[in-house]
Amino acid sequence: MKKIKWIVPIIMIMMVMAAGCGSDTSAEESAEEQSADEGAQSDAIRDDKETSDVETEAGQMSAASLDPKEQLKTDIAGMRITFRFDEAEEVLNGEEIAGWLTDLPDGSISVNEAPAKEYVASLAKKYDTFGQTRSFTTHAGETINVSGGDYGYWMDRVSTRQELIDQIMTGQSAELTPVYYGTASKYGSDDIGTTYVEINLEDQHLWVYQDGSVINESDFVSGGLFKGNNTPDGTYAITYKERDATLVGQGYESSVKYWMPFNGNIGMHDASWRSAFGGHIYYMNGSHGCINLPSEKAKEIFDQVEKGEPVVVYGGITKEQAAATLSLDEKIQAAQKGYIAMTPELQAKIYEQQGLDPATAAAQAQAQQLLQQQMEALAQQQAALAEAAQNAGQ
Repeated sequence: MKKIKWIVPIIMIMMVMAAGCGSDTSAEESAEEQSADEGAQSDAIRDDKETSDVETEAGQMSAASLDPKEQLKTDIAGMRITFRFDEAEEVLNGEEIAGWLTDLPDGSISVNEAPAKEYVASLAKKYDTFGQTRSFTTHAGETINVSGGDYGYWMDRVSTRQELIDQIMTGQSAELTPVYYGTASKYGSDDIGTTYVEINLEDQHLWVYQDGSVINESDFVSGGLFKGNNTPDGTYAITYKERDATLVGQGYESSVKYWMPFNGNIGMHDASWRSAFGGHIYYMNGSHGCINLPSEKAKEIFDQVEKGEPVVVYGGITKEQAAATLSLDEKIQAAQKGYIAMTPELQAKIYEQQGLDPATAAAQAQAQQLLQQQMEALAQQQAALAEAAQNAGQ
């Protein structure tokens, strides 16, 4: 009996120990599995890092393998340069530009100017309007062609080409604006727009348009036609505006309050020394080329127009056309001042005004005409003899 009592506790102790040993084995297995997972994760991270490092090194090696010249060529091949003309645009892509590149002896590259020059010239030819004859609808609704003047888009080709080349050498895409000597209200054949000054020389009247509507108008006196100071036709732009200016020219000096030049030293201004405007005043008593306005009208227009605004001048006529519109008294006056030829008919009328009867006046006018012709022939003969003597002396 005593022997059995000892065996039972021993068996129980061994069972407890066996159970305890089983528990410890399971924990160890779990720990080992966790350790294995963590190791696998570390290996994966290490592998990813090593892959990333390899790729980075490869990229660095690839970048390092491109010298600056090749890198710039690559950049240029992918660039895009845009020139915008209102709604229209001209795009120059890298593929075309790449054909303009030239390798230099020092290992660098440059842009061949010949294709760049040709490209800029094509833009100017397509979009420049400077010097063009324009179709213009007058205030009276008549469609006319207006030639002359310096208004319109006029591209500075040299400066524009240089800006294009400079941009190409950066390798960066960009939107460029051409360099211009002169601009207009908008691109296209109808570059005048709807805000402008219309000057009709034949009618001696002008209209100021703003956004398509007439906001002012006035009679004026333009350049003296018979004196050879006629105001030229053409489309121009107001150069600037100036208050209290002094206009100086050959044989004259005039102080004006409102000066608006548009064609060199020709412009619109007040003419306080005049009491009448319009009509045929400009035939014999015109300005030196400017548009003379009543003082109050000049003030109003000065406040209404802006620098760069188009000025359309048309309707200029020749001296012969003007003479044909003169009355008899105006023709006599013009002939006496030497503006037109003194004909026997005009001379006879002058004699009649002096009291001679028509028949006597006509005969005397014919005799004077004959005498004048003889004097002119004699003068020509004397000039020819003098020239012959001078040639003989040489």
